[in-house]
Amino acid sequence: MWKNQLTILLILCFNLILCQSVVGFKIPDSLKNRSGKELIKSYDKVFRIDNVKSELYANTILRKGKMTKNSNLIYDGYYKLAHVKGLASENGHPFADSLLQLTKNFISNEYPAKAHIIKGTLLYYDFNYSNALDYFISAQKLAKDKNKDQYFYVKKLIGILKTATGENEEALPLFIEYYQYEKNKIEKNNGDIKNYIGSIFSLSNSYSKNEKYNKSKFYSSVGLKECQKYNDYTYYTYFILSDGISNFYLKNYKAAIKSFLSVEKEFIKNKDYENLAISYYFLGKTYDQTQREKAAINYFLKTDSLSFALNKFLPVTRDGYERLIDYYKKEDNQVEQLKYINHLFYADSVMAHNNKYIAKDIYKKYDTPLLLQDKELLINKLSNKNNSLQWFLIFSSLLVLVLLVIFFRTRKRLRGYQKQAIILLKNVEIENSNKVRTVESENRLNNSQKGKSTLSEENFQEIKTKIIHFESSKGFKQNNLTLDKLARDLDTNRDYLSKFINEEKGKNFSQYLNELRINYILLELKNDKKLRKYTISAIASEVGFSNSESFSNAFKRTTGTLPSFYIKLLEKENNA
Repeated sequence: MWKNQLTILLILCFNLILCQSVVGFKIPDSLKNRSGKELIKSYDKVFRIDNVKSELYANTILRKGKMTKNSNLIYDGYYKLAHVKGLASENGHPFADSLLQLTKNFISNEYPAKAHIIKGTLLYYDFNYSNALDYFISAQKLAKDKNKDQYFYVKKLIGILKTATGENEEALPLFIEYYQYEKNKIEKNNGDIKNYIGSIFSLSNSYSKNEKYNKSKFYSSVGLKECQKYNDYTYYTYFILSDGISNFYLKNYKAAIKSFLSVEKEFIKNKDYENLAISYYFLGKTYDQTQREKAAINYFLKTDSLSFALNKFLPVTRDGYERLIDYYKKEDNQVEQLKYINHLFYADSVMAHNNKYIAKDIYKKYDTPLLLQDKELLINKLSNKNNSLQWFLIFSSLLVLVLLVIFFRTRKRLRGYQKQAIILLKNVEIENSNKVRTVESENRLNNSQKGKSTLSEENFQEIKTKIIHFESSKGFKQNNLTLDKLARDLDTNRDYLSKFINEEKGKNFSQYLNELRINYILLELKNDKKLRKYTISAIASEVGFSNSESFSNAFKRTTGTLPSFYIKLLEKENNA
């Protein structure tokens, strides 16, 4: 375990020594006679493949630009340095800020939009999604009438933001649109190879996030072939990782392990420790599924070591800590069990601080209060066994005070859910007697708002009639319903339908659909005793949700409580 942590820390330190920075940078003799075009070409060849060399070329571009007072090289140098620093989990913001300042009054085909793009990208790497979105929107406005490539590229970036906040269904059409745009350019021989291959990777990753793993594998395969065809390996390693993740979920475990092992050296070389942590995590999951527990635990430990070295924790890797806690509990190793309980608490606090997944709650196997109870018991046992751990107890007792605050807040939140469930049940009883609870009646805009519709009266009335039929026929219950699919079902224009929902209902399609489903299931649960006996997963499926987590999240956002509290209250009322 300590060996794993020491190895990873040595890797990080070694790469920090290799990092180039513009301060005090001297152009190597081998690059002194290279032109700006040659340096940019060399940078493009190694970007994402060898980020140490990428940074060397970026520094040289910037230095040459300053020496020759070539503003284009200066701008490009700052942009490239900011990007490569961000990919290596280093601070690229000074370079992005310099670029923003230099180009704020410079109007060209690329700038200042490109400066806003790199600033937003760095903020995304920092999990600062709200500010990242502001910069992307600014970039899109600046590029709209000047640079079509940038305009569509920003659509892809907004899709990435939506993916990060769990809005995977809404992100997918953006990636498809960007891919089609880049593909059309390549077919007309006027496209950018890197952007084209990058669009394939974004699409593959989005299909994976939407649990369409066969489609994700298909586009990973396309991407790998295109990398070889065009001799551009920028995304090659990421396609292999994506393919491995798809194989894991499709239970092709042998192929998955091969993929994850093959990307390790490349991620270490490029200092891409976040993706290295993800590959280690999935190796742990894959070995666990194939009954190789020791190997699985080893890779979960590596994931933990990397996460702490970087102080970055990803929700996808969270259950690795639960697995470590279970393992050491089974081994009766109370010291290690307590250690990874503490690590889990810390990881949760960092993720909460970063606000990475504001859009949805993380449903955890280990509740904070239960873990707190286990931790106190472990501390007492260890104290009885070894008095030398008294220093640890002092530290832990301070931590317990903090965790007690979390415990009481959690209990307060649960009481809030219970109170909200009581209020909800009263409202549903009234609405059940009146039979009027629909999103149509709830969210209809007033006359002054309707007058501001951007749709023609004919289009407005046509879609309104179809939407009323859609709601009354309970079309919202079908699974995998998207805006595109509904537009096809209603035989109407997708953009018109989206505008109608935004203007008439006052929300986006996803919110509108979820509220329809939740309002419907509230009455069904009230009136159908058998339905209340279903599992949460089965109830979710009954009303069109793909899984219990998305159903519970939507239920909470709409009602302020959880389905389990509402069902429990209904059962209590029924048995009274």
